[in-house]
Amino acid sequence: MTKTFTMWGPTSIDHFKNLHDYYLKKEPIVHAYATPYNNDPMVGGNDAAMWSFVMHEKRDLERMAFKSYIHPQGDFQNGYYDICDIEKETFDCDNMKLGEVYPVILYAHHETMLTVGCVVKTSDHPDMVTGEEQLALWIYYPSAENIESFDMASGHIYKEEKR
Repeated sequence: MTKTFTMWGPTSIDHFKNLHDYYLKKEPIVHAYATPYNNDPMVGGNDAAMWSFVMHEKRDLERMAFKSYIHPQGDFQNGYYDICDIEKETFDCDNMKLGEVYPVILYAHHETMLTVGCVVKTSDHPDMVTGEEQLALWIYYPSAENIESFDMASGHIYKEEKR
């Protein structure tokens, strides 16, 4: 039997916005700030770096090394890595659990997007010191290519389309 799946909106951006709204009822919002390639605000004409500098001055941001990523590659076209900073007290990386989904606001100098993040296992092997699974929050850049990846990581189930 083949199931028919439907997107939660006419475009991938709408899809991730609708997922954001759905998970907003279950978890608090995570505020994520994309990290530009060249993060030197003194370089003229570098809007992304100046924006990042200002955000670090205005917000209490922290880099959660190996714990927060924009999946799968961030916004390379507009000068951003696949890493991000998380606003403090919007996500607890010490107590994350595999498969948890969070609503996320993803910020960059040129856009702000509503999306979701999912806690995923990043290695087949537990941490050698603690013995715990190696987990990270993958924040899904809202694109059609990322819908299937999110579904697999989160175990998200769509409703069958009624005909």
